[in-house]
Amino acid sequence: MEALQWFSLGIISMLAINGMVYAHQVIQLKWYALPLLLAGILDMFFGIAWSGSSFIEGYPQSGAMGLSIFTGSGLLIIIMTWRHLVAPGLKAAKQFNPE
Repeated sequence: MEALQWFSLGIISMLAINGMVYAHQVIQLKWYALPLLLAGILDMFFGIAWSGSSFIEGYPQSGAMGLSIFTGSGLLIIIMTWRHLVAPGLKAAKQFNPE
């Protein structure tokens, strides 16, 4: 079961890296947008790994707290960065290059 958890985290992390590379190539982001996205993604991965291992070991309260604190704060960082830094650049890139 633990191997499936790490395999899933590996797949999700590769998808996140591919998404960030695509966003960097398509959108001219400010210098602090990618580190903020990376910090949010790493925070979410830490929360998922924490909660998964806690649930496997039989500590559901620790897993729930790790999921809510770490993953919630990482999701908040990603959402705020996306709404304020990435989405305006994405709209401008689509208006500049309509396909």
